[in-house]
Amino acid sequence: MNEVSITIVATVRNEAGTIAAFVDSLLAQTHKPDQIIIVDGESTDGTLQILREYQSRGQIRVISKPCNIARGRNLGIAAATTSHLAITDAGCKVSADWLEHIVHCFQASPAPDVVAGNFRFEVHSAFENAVVLATFQPGRDESETAQYYPSSRSVAFSKAAWERAGGYPEWLYAAEDTLFNIRLRQVGCRFIFCKEAIVLWRPRETWRALAKQRINFSRGNARVGIGTSGYLKNLYIHAAVLLLMAGVVAHSLLPLAGLAVFAWHVRNHLWPQASAASRDWSTRLRVLAVMEFVRVVNLYGFLQGRWDRVRDRETYVDSQIRYMGSANVDQLEF
Repeated sequence: MNEVSITIVATVRNEAGTIAAFVDSLLAQTHKPDQIIIVDGESTDGTLQILREYQSRGQIRVISKPCNIARGRNLGIAAATTSHLAITDAGCKVSADWLEHIVHCFQASPAPDVVAGNFRFEVHSAFENAVVLATFQPGRDESETAQYYPSSRSVAFSKAAWERAGGYPEWLYAAEDTLFNIRLRQVGCRFIFCKEAIVLWRPRETWRALAKQRINFSRGNARVGIGTSGYLKNLYIHAAVLLLMAGVVAHSLLPLAGLAVFAWHVRNHLWPQASAASRDWSTRLRVLAVMEFVRVVNLYGFLQGRWDRVRDRETYVDSQIRYMGSANVDQLEF
């Protein structure tokens, strides 16, 4: 078995309530990392002071600079002296054998360039359960999404692969890990999925927090041209419903047509996933409500992201062309 030197790199900002448990989970790994580097984006809630205590005991290295997540990851990776990196995020819970499974995957023959880790949800309420069922497809572990689009809360790769890809795209606030995954494939990296490498994370706890998260996701996708046709279809459907409902001033039957379009939308786009999620009707209704809520807030984020590309072409179009040779991910083929 080939020896693999590996550094855990994580980013954090304002996680004072959870950072100690997170760092302890990294220190408790059954396979000890060669280094642990945590990049703090200038926290203001005491997170940095807690991290400094671990650093003073020689357990971790801390870098604190004003940066977004992508810049923070690049800073940590650049500082690492090992051949491989395992990436996760503060606010999660890392299983004790997470790194052990990742290293075992790197020791396969032929060795992969990228190990896509896995994740599970820590659910504390019926709403959070509905969020999971509404926003993640069943059978994800068996899909290409799991292998080729790992979240950077649970992923690992060689430093050489990171260098070939050009690092995480630092001009992006969201969708940076998706674009990095695509860039890794673009430069010919070999991916494998490690189902057993689990990181636990908690879904959003409130409607407000869910809206903020999904707006950021859809805005990031729109900035880089991911899933444009799906967002446009969603926009056309909801615009048609809204216009028909507002058409009551012209004809009293137009709102009925609007309701018919909405019912068709629910039946074809929401119900299949909601019905498969649970046999319990209260759960199904919660899932339907969350799915529709997410689709509506996604429209706001999508339109913001498209406008970002118009108002700041240098940042959101030219930077992407320099990074990967294309302004729209949807145009790429693998």
